[in-house]
Amino acid sequence: MKHQGTGVLIGWLVLATITPVMAAVTRPVLTNGPASNRINITLLAEGYTAVETNEFFADATGTVQSLLATAPFADYSNSFNALAIHVASAQSGSDHPGTSTANTYFNSTYDAQNGYIISIPPNWANTNYADGRGKVDALLAAHAPATDLAILLVNDWQDGGSDGGGSLAVVAKISAVYGTGVLPHEVGHVLANLGDEYETPNPGYPNTEEPNTTQQTNRAAIKWNAWISTNTPIPTPEDGNYANVVGLFEGAHYQSNGWYRPKLDCRMRTVSTPFCEVCSEALVLSLYDRVRPIEAWSPAATNVAVTSTGSVGFSVGLLRPASHALQVQWFTNGAAVAGATATNLLLQPAAWGNGLHSVQARVFDPTARVRTDPGQLRSQTVTWNVSVTLPWLELQLPSWTTNAFVFRVTGVAPNGFVVERSTNLDQWWPVSTNALAGPGVWVTNSSAPPGGASYRAVVRQ
Repeated sequence: MKHQGTGVLIGWLVLATITPVMAAVTRPVLTNGPASNRINITLLAEGYTAVETNEFFADATGTVQSLLATAPFADYSNSFNALAIHVASAQSGSDHPGTSTANTYFNSTYDAQNGYIISIPPNWANTNYADGRGKVDALLAAHAPATDLAILLVNDWQDGGSDGGGSLAVVAKISAVYGTGVLPHEVGHVLANLGDEYETPNPGYPNTEEPNTTQQTNRAAIKWNAWISTNTPIPTPEDGNYANVVGLFEGAHYQSNGWYRPKLDCRMRTVSTPFCEVCSEALVLSLYDRVRPIEAWSPAATNVAVTSTGSVGFSVGLLRPASHALQVQWFTNGAAVAGATATNLLLQPAAWGNGLHSVQARVFDPTARVRTDPGQLRSQTVTWNVSVTLPWLELQLPSWTTNAFVFRVTGVAPNGFVVERSTNLDQWWPVSTNALAGPGVWVTNSSAPPGGASYRAVVRQ
């Protein structure tokens, strides 16, 4: 259920401190990795008193477990962190207009007209931002400045919730901990901007299409056309013959006609129903819009200088889905390396030769939940620019003059080279040490032995 509100992007930091209004107690619920490459959930206590602190933390844990057991989140449970923040309310529960009131920290209330919606100020009951959402924003700014998804967990036993605007979802304890389907529905709004597929009129609702709603009836132009079989009629009849297929079903976006949804039923229409294929695709892409499949790489610097003949290793660290493997392919100089599909690659620079080269690791998520990915969010490539400068030497143009043996040394030797001489190819003696520059260096040996000798040039390390 979409509830219009205001919101700000929030953050991530684990600490406990005193806010100007009330003591806040924080506790990690789930830690899978660095906040910089995780979807960071922050759960806030609403209607939990001081003596219910431990109950809140237990409910927060159950809420996260329930959400991450739901498809498609279960496939990517490794991509989430979670933190819980408890600020005590004077009383338990939430307001139920016409029935009961509760003195709570965020002043939550069930809707007077639709008892399924829970909201906090500014709302129909109280327009003061500081009494509700302002407190949420202050807590998140102080304790969790990298939050992607904030969940206001309301300590109430009546099913309900709402999209609180921005990154906030509001949900009743019974709906979150015990898996009634409200929480994933609201998270669908927050993370993927999914639309409600209800037909009940909602005057003033924005006339904007979402990933799962459209006014388009041209098959080729339908945004989820990749999921529609060629033998599925457009629009699609709402009968049992098409109950399990993706099509174009009329009735969505709080309109009974002129607006269409992808499937006969879906969690964005009936909260107890699983997400349809189109909504699942949007959710997976929304996750990859926030996290990257490559967590780290080595060498960390992507400009690499190679000056020795020893092997050079490259590797990537992956943020792996819980349900399936990622695909890895290595490339050198733009060409795929046959069989190089592991997370590491060992190269012999001598096989390349001196010059500029490239190494790439391309990682892709082959999940069947996505068919259309125009932004290529499921893939990531790391590129190393490799400058190979291997030392080598060559002796050229040997000749005798009247008093000496002369030859030229060319090649690459950044630290110079040593000319050595031998009469038996077993023992070698240094003749001279030289720097190498330009087209080469002429070496003159005026003390060559009468019986002749062999010469070589050795790179200085």
